[in-house]
Amino acid sequence: MKSGMTGPYSISSPRGEDRESYIRAVLRAVKPGGHVIVATFAEDGPENCSGLPVMRYSADGLHAEFGAPFRLLRQESEEHHTPFGTVQKFIYCLCRKEAN
Repeated sequence: MKSGMTGPYSISSPRGEDRESYIRAVLRAVKPGGHVIVATFAEDGPENCSGLPVMRYSADGLHAEFGAPFRLLRQESEEHHTPFGTVQKFIYCLCRKEAN
């Protein structure tokens, strides 16, 4: 199935235009009743990854990026243990696009 998303995209990018581009692509690609799973750094996650600054989110904050067309169905947190012995906290959100 072709999604129409041409990426790469990053919701974790601190650059607003990157996040906005990703969100526009999701809004176009996901049909009403469709689902999206988004994973990104949790609000208590790292401030940088591979030397680059990142955005951090709570489940509500991440859901707010996508707005009213989506309903937050479920959220999960994860502590990822890196090969370097550090912990990176992530948030996963499952959302469904509602009918217009």
